[in-house]
Amino acid sequence: MPPKKILLPYKKERSLLSDVLPYEIPVSFSNRHLYAFILRHRIQKNDNKEIVWLKGTPALDRLVCMLFCLPNNPHRLSDVKRLVGENLLDFRRYQLNDSGIPKPNRMPRPEGFLVPFCYKINHKEAEFRELCIPHPRSQLLVSEFYDRCKEAILYYTSLSPFSIRAPSKVAKFTFHNDKLHKERLSVEPSKIEVIDSEYESLRSFFVYREYSNIYKFYESYRYHRCEKKYNNLIKLDVSKCFDSIYTHSIGWATIGKDAQKEALAESGGSFPDRFDRLMQRMNMGETNGIIIGPEFSRIFAEIILQSIDREVEHTLRSGGSRLEHQVDYEVFRYVDDYFVFYNRDEDRTRIVDELQHALRRYKLSLNSAKAVVYEKPIITEITMAKQQIAQLLEKRINFNLDEVVDENGEVQEVNGSVFVNSNALITSFKTIIKTCAVEYKDMLNYTLSIVERKSRSLVEDYMKVDTDNRSPRQMANAITNIVEFLFFIYAVSPRVNTTIRLCRILEVFNSFLRQGHFDRAQVQIVHKLIYDNICFILKKNKSSEHVQVETLYLLIALTALGRDYWLEQGVLSEYLGIDLASVGGRGATGDSLNYFSITVSLFYMRDKVRYNELREHVVDTAIKRIRDRSETCHKDSELVLLLFDLISCPYVPSDKKEEALKIFGVSDPALAADMIGYSDDASKPQRWFTNWLEFDFAKELDAKRSQEVY
Repeated sequence: MPPKKILLPYKKERSLLSDVLPYEIPVSFSNRHLYAFILRHRIQKNDNKEIVWLKGTPALDRLVCMLFCLPNNPHRLSDVKRLVGENLLDFRRYQLNDSGIPKPNRMPRPEGFLVPFCYKINHKEAEFRELCIPHPRSQLLVSEFYDRCKEAILYYTSLSPFSIRAPSKVAKFTFHNDKLHKERLSVEPSKIEVIDSEYESLRSFFVYREYSNIYKFYESYRYHRCEKKYNNLIKLDVSKCFDSIYTHSIGWATIGKDAQKEALAESGGSFPDRFDRLMQRMNMGETNGIIIGPEFSRIFAEIILQSIDREVEHTLRSGGSRLEHQVDYEVFRYVDDYFVFYNRDEDRTRIVDELQHALRRYKLSLNSAKAVVYEKPIITEITMAKQQIAQLLEKRINFNLDEVVDENGEVQEVNGSVFVNSNALITSFKTIIKTCAVEYKDMLNYTLSIVERKSRSLVEDYMKVDTDNRSPRQMANAITNIVEFLFFIYAVSPRVNTTIRLCRILEVFNSFLRQGHFDRAQVQIVHKLIYDNICFILKKNKSSEHVQVETLYLLIALTALGRDYWLEQGVLSEYLGIDLASVGGRGATGDSLNYFSITVSLFYMRDKVRYNELREHVVDTAIKRIRDRSETCHKDSELVLLLFDLISCPYVPSDKKEEALKIFGVSDPALAADMIGYSDDASKPQRWFTNWLEFDFAKELDAKRSQEVY
């Protein structure tokens, strides 16, 4: 039965699931429950006038107001009736503007500028990238903006002759997850919807044309055609692109500098002005730089870079020595990376100069230190290393199946064997890295993707062998050697995307080991190896303000090993940077723990008695984090996320939840109790951002399986 194309009902809030969060977030965190809450209560922002929701209890009113940074002002809150379909429903209305409100009653008024939750991840050697999660109200504004301006977005991202990653239409279909469709899933699923591709679930608000990942471009017909047509390739990128973007330049890119000034003076409600204000307001009013991580930031940058592309192409076509695109040269741009194919050095000089000039007019520049030129045969060091690594893994990680057939060609029995040598793998891998002059970080994701595919194949092939002919000892030994190899290459340069792949491979083996094909001793050998390696990495990469998300995945991965492999309280506290013996004195107190570290550590510790002392301290650290920034807590995304997860966490005492709510201005004990006990579904506790209960690690990793970092 072929996969069924299922038409998606259009919901503007869909962007909350795909376009407002970075990829690099803990597996226990998601927007699914926020999305469900908004839909259930029909929460909408209408222009700059109001936010409305279905009428409910006072606890619901306060939760909505706190979630979306609406100050507790009864003069702004009223009952209204709205027609929904054929039904007249009761709503609550929070007025955002001052129209009709007497001057003495206008304060407090909603904050204009909000504070995103920013955190750092490993990016390059001794270099970090700061990613941001917008405030929930900012996320609601993004969904409203997408709904209002989706046609304009699609128009302004369709103009470049260079871009190979841009929205092409609103995604309308998902696919029924039947058995045949599962068999046809691509090995490397994509983070974004791609034209003519089939994926299990919607991953982006828009469908993207051509290439969902840069490595697909390297393997494409267009890339290979240019290798044949041109003699040279130069790779360039924009220096600190997102950090350098001037938000007002969205107007220059769409209607021009002079026209923008005139248009804004007249209306203030044009597409570029709306996008400009959206980006500013979610980032504390900043005009220099945009937040990094969410897809909508890439769309903002894409519109600006498309204007630059057009300007460069037009300039090269004009003037003295005309250069025609796709005749004299060819440029491909993937986000902020440029690939310029050319034949003559003088053409390259002119192309790069014009690109640099155009970028400068937008307060951007090329990173000249990272420019790399390749001559025919055009093959990069990374491409050579990839080819050799693929050959190595194909040869060294393989299950040898042997079918015994009778004289009629019927299979009578299936035998099989597998031998993996971690030392040989490690030595060969290091040799490839050295001889091809590449770095571990450049090859890790690719290597792990192959190992993941090979690991799944090993398990499938092992199960094809007749039960009496299987060798559990041999298979367990192969798994052990693969795990040794995995942790060796991973430990050199942990990154979030490689950590996710590592966890997926470990889950393949863990779920296989749980099926009862191995004796307890064989399972324990593998689990002990995983446990020891994770402990080593946690000690090596103690939690700090810079490296948290990478290792938090491993903390959750430990829970899959079972009760014999829980960390000792001292080991966990050391990882979190907390010296329990010195708490209250001058020792390390874990003050650097951010929202993710706090919630994931609580998620890991659960209500286990062995962690009572540490859990109490982590909760106190969370309360202190809110109290220390109490003056701005409502508009601070990190503190709002932290508050909502604390009050829904089953492992946090009620008095601590009340204390956190009190800092947010909820002093009525009865109201606080109703907010803590609030649930949309009476049969289960309310969840906000962290999935405290009914968490399925394998399922969540599978959800990540269809996402990739650009």
